[in-house]
Order: sequence, then structure tokens, then C-alpha cells
Amino acid sequence: MAGIDSLLQVMYGFYDGLFQPLLAAGPYVSLGAFSAVLALIFSVIYWWLLDVERQQELKDKVQDKQEERKELQEEGRDDEVKEVMGDMMELNQSMMMLNIKPMLATFVFVGLLFPWLGSTYAPAAELSETGNQSYSGNLTYAGDTVPVTVTNSSDVVVEVDGSSAQPGGFVSALGVDWQVAKFSESGGGGFLFFGGGGDGPRVKFNAEFVPLPVSLPFVGSVLNWLGFYILITMPLSIVFRKMLGVA
Repeated sequence: MAGIDSLLQVMYGFYDGLFQPLLAAGPYVSLGAFSAVLALIFSVIYWWLLDVERQQELKDKVQDKQEERKELQEEGRDDEVKEVMGDMMELNQSMMMLNIKPMLATFVFVGLLFPWLGSTYAPAAELSETGNQSYSGNLTYAGDTVPVTVTNSSDVVVEVDGSSAQPGGFVSALGVDWQVAKFSESGGGGFLFFGGGGDGPRVKFNAEFVPLPVSLPFVGSVLNWLGFYILITMPLSIVFRKMLGVA
């Protein structure tokens, strides 16, 4: 795990320097740009690696089988319906196999960029104990850093650049509204799970992108970076794939 954390530190440092001007434009602009570019890259990968003609051929056969199944069901020919259903399953499996190669290629970009995106827009500030159940550390975004202090007496209170909140609340710093997602005295989870390496105390933040009118299960009251990414990429992917002729 230590080797992976060290590798990620190097990779994150490279990305931070490379994309610092874009990050400085603000979270909406930067994540919107990353989302649009990734949607385009994934669409091009599918256009390049997917056998579009073969896919369309299989889709046409599935549609024909669906119409045939409907006719057989109306005529009550159940044995033949089962046979047609088996043919449809085989055709759908063939279509799935066509998508494996482009899917694996997109996973490469996901593995290279998504951990860093999570660390950037959902960072964890590593803390040092200062005594009396108090901790201090730094929150870094777009090359800028602000101090973080945590007091854990009767309640956990996180203060960032003069703005304070309890876990679940919000603070403003570095031009971003951050939700205080979690405070842990023992850390754990590494880069991929808690946003940083090591096992010391830390506080996890989530950049707020879209406030929601109601709190949703597994989502909460705001749309975080991943929800915002999906919100941007889904319509753009449809547009790009139609432009490239990829269904």
C-alpha cells in the first residue's frame, strides 16, 4: 500500500502542476472541461475500437427476433418462443463482446485520472494533534493552501480559513464551498478511499457543485464532483457518439 501511495503522490503532483491554470479557473470550469474532454475521448475510443457495422447488424437481428417472438407469442407457439429467446440471448452476448475492447480502453483513462479527480475535488487534509483534542493541518486546492483546525471536545468543529462547520455542514475557502464530509482520528483507507496516504488523523471535504432541493440516499443534499461529472458527460457522450456514428 505504501508503494501505491508513493506512486499516486508522484502522479498527483504531476497532474496538479499540469492542470493548475485550469483548476485556478474554478471548480465548475475545470471539472466541466475535464468532463467534456473525457466524454469526447471515450466517444472517440468507441468509434475507433468498436465494429459499428457488426454492432448494427446484431441490433437488426435482435429487432427481427423480437418481432418474431411477438408473433409466436400471439400464436401460442411457446416452444418456438423459447428457441427465439435463446437466439436473442446469443445475439446480446455477441454485442456485449464487441464492447469489451473499447470498455477496457476507457478503464485506462478512468484509472489514470479518476483517483486524482477525487483527490482534487474531494480532498483530505492530513492533521497533526496540537493537544486538548485539537488538530491542525492544511487544505490545498489549485496550488493554494489554507489552514485547517479541528476541535473534538463535545462536538467536532472544523474551521477553515475563518469558516467553521460540523461534519455534514459547509465551509468556504479557496473560492469553493466545501462540505465537511468526515473527520477521522485514525485515518486509514489510503489515497483511493480517503483521499490521502498514511494513517493519521484527517478531515475529508467534498466540493459542493449543485445543491439539491431534498436529501437523497447515497447522495446527500448536494451533488459532488462525481455527480456533476455524470450530469455533464451523459448528454455530451450522446451528442459525440451521434456525431461519430456510434450508437
